[in-house]
Amino acid sequence: MPKTIYWADNYIEKRTSAKKALRHIMPGQRVFIGSSCGEPQHLVNELSNASIRFTDLEIVRLLCIEDGPLTLVANRSHSQQFNIRSFYLGSASHKKIKKNKRFTTPINLSQIPHLFKSRMMPINAALIQASPPDDFGWMSLGVSVDITLAACESADIVICQVNPKMPRVLGRSFIHVNDVDHIVEHEENLLTIKPIPEMETANTIARHISRLIDDGSTLQTTLGLTNEATMTCLSEKNDLGVHSQYLSDGLMRLFSMGVITNKKKGFNNGKLVAGSAVGSHLLYDFIDDNPCIEFHPSDYV
Repeated sequence: MPKTIYWADNYIEKRTSAKKALRHIMPGQRVFIGSSCGEPQHLVNELSNASIRFTDLEIVRLLCIEDGPLTLVANRSHSQQFNIRSFYLGSASHKKIKKNKRFTTPINLSQIPHLFKSRMMPINAALIQASPPDDFGWMSLGVSVDITLAACESADIVICQVNPKMPRVLGRSFIHVNDVDHIVEHEENLLTIKPIPEMETANTIARHISRLIDDGSTLQTTLGLTNEATMTCLSEKNDLGVHSQYLSDGLMRLFSMGVITNKKKGFNNGKLVAGSAVGSHLLYDFIDDNPCIEFHPSDYV
């Protein structure tokens, strides 16, 4: 009978430095990096510093944040060391990453988990970020569950940056200590996006959109100026629900005002369901251990 190892002992055994953990990545492999504001910045910085030993490393990710370390890596990808495969360019789309990108894969977000799990796009290593483990050894993927959970479940190697500043988000958002291969403890602020300045054009569009939304409607929202303006225009609505890929500051404000109650969704009633959070530190505090919020993979959301 195989010996059972207590997860806490496993955690200690797997704990290492970023430099040592990244030595398990070989040239020519495909590496997934945690999405959007969940990007493991410390791991990405170390990967960039070690770029001299890599040839033709393919980096797979969903959403690029303009100020994120991976954008800096992408700016260097005119060499043969890194190829960036993007499913969505995000806020960095008009910067050097757009010029230097090697691949763009147009695909529905809901189909990406199957792409990983079926090994149609096999992931050799996943670099992720998670909260510290709870009393049972479960770590939350926090602000970025979307396609990250599927990458973890299908990757040959999982390298996890454990960050105390990552919120513990409920839902199908957890990965167990026993299911990761290397643990790197490093505390740092999560990536955020800057407040979006108001524009009259966006406000005009938002007012038209708000007239089409009835009380009790369920919202699927995106990111950007028009989206945030629309959230502001919905402040007089009642009993709205949310089942959306992205949770933003605008949705948080509507929830705090009592506009979003999730009572009349007809599916996951009482729960605000999303795949990731992109916004401010205030938003990340809001979702931390909030029983009204559940994050799920993108094939569910």
